[in-house]
Amino acid sequence: MSKGGIKKIKKAKRISILILIAISIIMLLSVLNSCKVVPDKKIENTRKGIEVEVEIKEGMTLKEISNLLEEEGIVSNGFLFRLYVEQEGMEKKLLPGKYKLVTGSEYNIVLEKISAGVPETIYKVAIPEGYVIDQTINKICEELPFIEISGLKEAININNYNYEFLDDPQSLEGFLFPKTYDVSMNYAARDIIEMMLSQYQNEVSTLDYSNAKENGFSAYDILIIASMIEREAYIPEERELISAVIHNRLKIGMSLGIDATLAYYLNKWDDPLTKSDLEVDTEYNTRLYTGLPPTPICNPGLASIEAALNPADVDYLYFVITDEGNHIHSFSNSFEEHEQLQNNTD
Repeated sequence: MSKGGIKKIKKAKRISILILIAISIIMLLSVLNSCKVVPDKKIENTRKGIEVEVEIKEGMTLKEISNLLEEEGIVSNGFLFRLYVEQEGMEKKLLPGKYKLVTGSEYNIVLEKISAGVPETIYKVAIPEGYVIDQTINKICEELPFIEISGLKEAININNYNYEFLDDPQSLEGFLFPKTYDVSMNYAARDIIEMMLSQYQNEVSTLDYSNAKENGFSAYDILIIASMIEREAYIPEERELISAVIHNRLKIGMSLGIDATLAYYLNKWDDPLTKSDLEVDTEYNTRLYTGLPPTPICNPGLASIEAALNPADVDYLYFVITDEGNHIHSFSNSFEEHEQLQNNTD
């Protein structure tokens, strides 16, 4: 055979090889493109649209993830899904976690979810005004399944925290600021208490304590007064009036006679105090002892703290509930008028 003939044969072979390569590339691109834009069609025996929880564990390979997704019916073909992920350059960006995925999903939707990571679960914990520490930590445990009561009891130790306003107090009573908090699952018990203390600091930082200091009251004294207002006032408009009664009595050295302080000491909030209760010898018995009780009797809200700082400009010394159903008080200057109001109520 002539040299020209050999050259023609070699040329024809090269062309054939190039054609085969071109056809292969076209077919591969076609397959990859179909993975990208065409919905899965091979899940004939799996109902589409069913939500399934799929856990991608730490350290799983792309192949393992793809096979898992195929087994759960999330994608039609694990191999093609793997090719699609590689085409997108996302093979190292798949994140572990428990995902809520839907059977019969398109590849791009599945990839978007498992590369974004599991959405963080946020729990809302609403702490009402007037709760004591025990009520507060019980509420936290009820709302947050991942927090143990034992951890909270350790977390409420005042020695765990370094705030200037905690230098003198012996407990955190009064400082666990009532509010609705957003808490994620990575919070520990101490993080939650820290958040509440920080909230207290932020809330009171803009308040004016100058008048209180001029009258000999510390910030802690104001918090104690606020806690009594919180427990006594059901009607917002009465807060400053009750504050005035407390301040007026303190000025003249008169006992406060607020039974809520004794209820706190006895942990007896729901039942009426008995005659023997009222004779208990404790500084929390503000019928027997003058001045403020040793500590706050609950964790007051901002409105009660503001009322403690800004009592109404009145000379009332007494108040009594005259409308039980609506928790409305009547206020008076003299004991005679107070007794008359009591008798009318009875």
